[in-house]
Amino acid sequence: MPYIAIKGFPKDDETLRKVAERINAALLELWGCRQEYINISYEAVPPEEWDERIEHGEIEQNRDKMLILGGKWTSREKKLTILHLDNCPYCHKARRALDELCEENPAYRGVAVEWIEEERESEAASRYTDYYYVPTIYAEGKKLYEAHPGDDYDKIKAAVKAALDAVV
Repeated sequence: MPYIAIKGFPKDDETLRKVAERINAALLELWGCRQEYINISYEAVPPEEWDERIEHGEIEQNRDKMLILGGKWTSREKKLTILHLDNCPYCHKARRALDELCEENPAYRGVAVEWIEEERESEAASRYTDYYYVPTIYAEGKKLYEAHPGDDYDKIKAAVKAALDAVV
């Protein structure tokens, strides 16, 4: 404890050493741990693999854990929870709308989004009892939007935007 994993475009050994030294010094000073407990790793990711493996893979899946996202400090208080189903076309529209809105407005990138897949994560989904349709969006336990059959993309995108605006 702690373990810091760095993934980035390939860098030379001198740059890697300097980055690791600075992180190490900050952990010693601010984390209050002993040197022998610090672990820092580095994985070079080729630029052509970055979007698929890291941006849309690891970062998207860990969005709610990010401290800095898109170069900006994320507030742990800025969080949406979205209940969804993998095979739901309305849920796919909500995810597409979220991606587009985050691309259009950098302030939205600081919002952590917890995606709960209703079938795979039934225990987590059971905390929410006031919805029937998915996607359903919550902030701090308050339901902000519940899709209904027939909602088109524009309606879903407007609802996702309203939810983001509620927590930014």
